[in-house]
This record gives sequence, structure tokens and C-alpha cells, in this order.
Amino acid sequence: MGRLLAATAAFLSGKGSGTPRLDAELLLSHVLRLSKVQLYVNFERALSAAELDEYRELVRRRAGHEPVAYILGRKEFYGLSLKTTAAALIPRPETEHMVDEAVRLAREFQPDGPLAIADIGCGGGAVGLALAHTLPEAFIQAVDISPEALALAEENAAALKLSRRLVFRLGDLLTPLAGLRFHLICANLPYVPSAEMAALMPDVGLHEPHLALDGGREGLGLIGRLLASAPDHLLPGGRVLLEIWPDSLPALERSAAEAGFVPAGEVIRDLAGQARIVVLRRQLQM
Repeated sequence: MGRLLAATAAFLSGKGSGTPRLDAELLLSHVLRLSKVQLYVNFERALSAAELDEYRELVRRRAGHEPVAYILGRKEFYGLSLKTTAAALIPRPETEHMVDEAVRLAREFQPDGPLAIADIGCGGGAVGLALAHTLPEAFIQAVDISPEALALAEENAAALKLSRRLVFRLGDLLTPLAGLRFHLICANLPYVPSAEMAALMPDVGLHEPHLALDGGREGLGLIGRLLASAPDHLLPGGRVLLEIWPDSLPALERSAAEAGFVPAGEVIRDLAGQARIVVLRRQLQM
């Protein structure tokens, strides 16, 4: 098994994987139905012909830049195991910063009823489900324009037994939420500038849905539209949380000001030091 892992890691490295050894281990763990620790406890185990064939097929897919999360069909996000398919973006560690900040802000509210949160562009449900799991007092409205992504989010909610805490709505941004107002609006919308799409890593550009990636000329096409309508959907003291393309920050600040928003705190940076999460509040409180 050790030689197999070493050979696979070398092969995947040559195909451009940034984490070849980890990929090799995760795929083999999946085939053998073993945890990573168990994999090394059973390091001398020989694979059967059927196991070796299955492993080779998964490695072939990874060599074609298919993300490991799609191959395995699972991804952990905020301590939750989520089903992943090509219908939605793979949940990413940097998006956990949005959940962290939303949880922190939620502690500021003392509503008479449930804490009202909107998850706009919910994809497979990562943000909304993490918030529902972490904030028992919250009720979440999750919206996506993709029926396939929304079906995936509903499936994840059911698997986590959180379906009663969320309502899933198909539609464009805040349109399905007419007449509703929220303490927090969280939005992980497409934010990659169109000119940057071709430069995305093959894992992303070749396999993840472009509908959930391409944010238009400055990466702010949908974000700008959201900000224009968000004031009518905020309760007093409410906040809008956005995940952004780092280089779009100056343009976002201009768009936010035009829509009547001001920054509600420091920009939250990801582990690479890049501007990633922006929190906004209305310039004039309601």
C-alpha cells in the first residue's frame, strides 16, 4: 500500500495536483472504507483486484482535475458533512469566516421571536445549514436560482435533520422573499470577474458550475443588484454579509455607498490575508 500511495502521489503531482499525497490518501481511504488513521494502521494490506480497479478509476478522474470533493461526494464545512455534486460550488474554508461573523453578530440581537436570516445564493446549503446548526434560535430562508443546487441543499438539510429550521426558495436573489425582513442577509454570490474566469485553476474552471462563479465585469454584477434591494429586507440594526473577490473591494465600497450602506466593521481576511468577507449596515437606521 505504501508503494501504491507513493506512486499515485507522484502521478497526481505530474498532473498538476497541489495536494497529491493527500489526494492519494483520501481516494484510497474511500475505496477501502477506512479512515486516514485506519489506512496507516493497515499499511501492509494488499488491495484486491476489484479495489485496485476502483482506485485506479478514481485516480483517473482526479488526474483530469475533477475535485476530490466531487469524486467522494462529501465535504466537511463548519463541522458538518455535506453532500457535494457538480450542481453547486464545493464549500470552502474561507466561507467559514462568513459563518463565524454571522454567529458573532447574531449574539447582538435579542429578538422577540426567531432570529431571521437570509442565505442568498445558498448553493448546496453550506452557510444556511451551518447557521441553523450553530444558532438554535435562528430561522433561515435559503434562496438559489438553480433548481439542482436547491435540491442538493434540501437533501443536505434532511440528512442533518435541519429541514424544519430552513425554508428553501427557488428564485433570483431577494425576489422570492418579498415582504420579509431579516436581522442578517448572508450572500455568497458569484464574484469572480469575468476576465479572471479563464485563469481559474482547472479543478474549478473545468468542473465547478460557472453560474455560481462568474460575477460579471468587476465581479459585482449580482452583488450590486442585491445591495440595491437589500435595504427593504433589513430589520433595524440588520447587516449584510458578502463574500467577495479581494481585488473588487474598492468597487464594492463604491457600490455599497451608492446603495446607502456603510462598512459595519473591518473587512475580514482569509488565511491568505486576502479581503474576503465584508459586513455592511444601512447608512440611516430604520
